[in-house]
Amino acid sequence: DRAKEWWRRWGTAVIGGAVAIVVAVAAYNGWNWYQANQRAQAGDAFGAALAQVATDKPGAIAALDKIAAQGVAPYAELARLRIARLKAEAGDKDGAAAAYRAAVAGARDADGRELAILLKAMQEFDSAKPEDLAAELQPLLGKDRPWRPMALELLAALALKQKDETKAKALLGELRDESAASQALRERAAELLSALGEPATK
Repeated sequence: DRAKEWWRRWGTAVIGGAVAIVVAVAAYNGWNWYQANQRAQAGDAFGAALAQVATDKPGAIAALDKIAAQGVAPYAELARLRIARLKAEAGDKDGAAAAYRAAVAGARDADGRELAILLKAMQEFDSAKPEDLAAELQPLLGKDRPWRPMALELLAALALKQKDETKAKALLGELRDESAASQALRERAAELLSALGEPATK
């Protein structure tokens, strides 16, 4: 009897709650399927666009633009970076810089955004003000940031461009001793330090 009374009072709510859960789970699974399907389609389109580069660069850029506009991660971010690179290779410096800025703005996480910032700074090394590029690169210098070693090298080059050897030497010393840096980067830093009259080793 108590069970009947409880069901009379709460049965509708229980059924309604169960239905809501089923609908929510179905919607979640459907959304996951939709996202996976979108990523698969974007991946196929990205691969096709890369293959098109060899025979039709303008067409490839148009295809990559479409992928970027669709916003499906990670292919939208990759498409923006590839567009910027293709424009740089074609000698379109302004177009490449604009594409890298779009990549910075469109990045969905810090790692992707900082990679775009680094590549943008490399592209604009000869055209932008060194102090502006140096300011943009500062967030990449955190000890846990993945692009820190490359940012150190680029900042050292910017310092040399500004004829600030003291700052360049300090940055190169950090890079030479940076455990997260590749051997090639550390060796380059040591060689440049030696050329600047500093010991190649600590």
